[in-house]
Amino acid sequence: MPILNKRELMRRIAAGDLILSPLQDDAGNPVVEPASYDLRAGIVLWKDDGNQIVRKDFDEKKGPLDQLVVTLRPGQMVFVITHEELKLPEDVSGTVYSRNKLQKQNVLALNAGHVDPGYQGPIMIRLINLGAIPWPLTLGEAVFTVVFHTVQPANGEKGHAPRTKAETVEAGMKTAVEAFSNPFHDLYQDQIKKQLDEHYAGVENRLRKSFSDEFFRKDDVARLVFYFGAAVVAGIAAIAKIPWAQIWSWIKNFFGL
Repeated sequence: MPILNKRELMRRIAAGDLILSPLQDDAGNPVVEPASYDLRAGIVLWKDDGNQIVRKDFDEKKGPLDQLVVTLRPGQMVFVITHEELKLPEDVSGTVYSRNKLQKQNVLALNAGHVDPGYQGPIMIRLINLGAIPWPLTLGEAVFTVVFHTVQPANGEKGHAPRTKAETVEAGMKTAVEAFSNPFHDLYQDQIKKQLDEHYAGVENRLRKSFSDEFFRKDDVARLVFYFGAAVVAGIAAIAKIPWAQIWSWIKNFFGL
């Protein structure tokens, strides 16, 4: 089926179809690509380390430099709800893709894809940072692209019921509660814990052995000093002709033996 070009996109958007709340240029015209429209990040949801759901919203009244920035740690997953809402007539379907820059920055988009004719509402997509460094997501920036296709309209069949942004947010929050905050960490959490336990056990054993060896070294030195002192005293006793049995008794009493 034919893909809608820029002229047709602008005509349909001006008529109130395809895109609600589109980005506009200084002349008030919708900002449209030659055969697509770029969807902006409107709401971001994620589960933090304390299993609490966090929500951040795009503020259309602020400029790009004043928008909030959500930073995805390596392996972290977030839910992004588009600022724009789609409004597809019965003769148009859509396909949503992640923008090429996400792939270049090692960010994976899940569940982007086909949008049925008659659908009305925002799009929600999961993003996972597959990179080794944090990835910043500025609210209001274009992260997805939608391409529209004409289709043969169904005769007498009803399309999808409209879905509000509030309903999408509610669904996203419910899904986020059951989702991983960091899929790669959480999937291998047991294995990570096992390896850490083994590491700590090894460290503890090495410390015990080190302290034990240190103790025996100190004990050997004390024993050596004792016998050396005894030998010196014995030599003095021999010279002074003091009975050895008496000297040995003094030594044992002195050291508490």
